[in-house]
Amino acid sequence: MSDILMGVTETSANAIANVSALAQSFLIQNSILLPTVTDYSRLAVQGASSIKLPRSGAFTVGTKAENTAVEAQVITYVSDSITFTHRTVQFLVEKLALKQSAVDVVTDAVMKASKALALDFDAQIITQLELASSSAPDHQIVFVDTSTDVVAKADILAARKLLVDQKVNPRECFLAYGSEKEAELLALADFVQAERYGNNSAILLGEIGTIYGMKVLIHTSITDYMLAWHPSAVGYAFSQNIEIDFDKDIANIGTRYSLDSIFGAKVLDTGKRCVKVDSTN
Repeated sequence: MSDILMGVTETSANAIANVSALAQSFLIQNSILLPTVTDYSRLAVQGASSIKLPRSGAFTVGTKAENTAVEAQVITYVSDSITFTHRTVQFLVEKLALKQSAVDVVTDAVMKASKALALDFDAQIITQLELASSSAPDHQIVFVDTSTDVVAKADILAARKLLVDQKVNPRECFLAYGSEKEAELLALADFVQAERYGNNSAILLGEIGTIYGMKVLIHTSITDYMLAWHPSAVGYAFSQNIEIDFDKDIANIGTRYSLDSIFGAKVLDTGKRCVKVDSTN
């Protein structure tokens, strides 16, 4: 009986699966904000272009008076919709470049493409958090020190109060800022650095400390303002996690790789569970 040779044809599916798993791993490692908001991916059924999340008002508890009928109450339901968009990154590698490169070009490129997608997902979440409600009580507020816009204790307490008034637990909330505000926030006496927790898990997730119970993050997509939010402030969903496809490109004697994902994010509850603090509102 002759030997049966197992070649690229038999192993290519496993190879691309491994690279896809690698891409998903890099995405999880590089996204800072996905773990801080609410994942509704379980509702993304086949064929759906969006997800509708119903919400309603609340009932008021009353006292039953003797010989008086209790009035029935009504709550009205509306919905927030998470609309999906198709996000993609592609790259083309010539065969000669692969043969002569001293590094694993495909793995390195997949890592960088996954990081770009992770930052893109974070940027979409930030865009939604910036849609904090401007109706009373206004969740878009200005720095207390309007002459310098330096972060002060009062700024964080004001944002915290707005969230507490929405009946959320401030210890479940996050506060994020960019590099322009880092030195100002770290200078506040009530800031507690994550290194003092005695647990590295918070640092690994991008958390640099806490202040007044809120977890503090720094993000490169945020500039000279701050955002505070509860995880229920924004919902996101993947209709499709990162997938990788590849195809031979004969004209260029190479291989084209494509990473894509179907993703959506939406501010919820009319923006009342997040707060934006800056100098221009």
